[in-house]
Amino acid sequence: MSHALCHRFIEHRLLAIVRADSAPAALAIGRAVVTGGFRLVEVTLTTPGAEQVVGELRGSGGEVLVGCGTVMTPEAARRAIGWGAHFIVSPHTDPEIIATAHQLGALAIGGALTPNEIVGAWQAGADLIKVFPVAQVGGLAYLKALRGPFPDLPLLPTGGIGEDDYLDYLAAGATAVGVGQALAPQGEVREGRWGTVAGRASDWVMRLAEGNGCLVPGERR
Repeated sequence: MSHALCHRFIEHRLLAIVRADSAPAALAIGRAVVTGGFRLVEVTLTTPGAEQVVGELRGSGGEVLVGCGTVMTPEAARRAIGWGAHFIVSPHTDPEIIATAHQLGALAIGGALTPNEIVGAWQAGADLIKVFPVAQVGGLAYLKALRGPFPDLPLLPTGGIGEDDYLDYLAAGATAVGVGQALAPQGEVREGRWGTVAGRASDWVMRLAEGNGCLVPGERR
């Protein structure tokens, strides 16, 4: 990983994926997880008013990296980076999206699932590889199986990861993990229970710190 922003993923390791039905709800989720200690926040482009949310969260401080997810085209990547996105996340791998992100100084995270797709994402220049949807194809066991042939690739599993297993994914070699609804359940979002969301985020961050961050590829005990 050559991009300087990659080191922030290695350092913080927990990516909050913000997807909501409105900009105010998305912004409230983002602010809650940042209050709880998350420093990596992805706002999906399927969220209404994503531009506003990215701009507001960028103002949270220099330590917080804010990116856009569900980026499907190079044009969408340019638009998101213009809003201030530090990184771009796609559910698939498109070499043009990756090239666009790099040209504009942003991190590029390409989506993949199978071994063929994972290699393709890496060869296309992805800084990290989003393995999605991981829980639906074996979860932790699938990640461990991938680590055999790909011990050093920067994998970022997402999809179905929760409180009970996020540390296991990190210990198994994930560079970082992406978490969404498990961090901000729909019921709590509907009721505006932002303090509960912030408290959960804080607990996740503290548990990671207590586990010494878990190992990342290339490290040794």
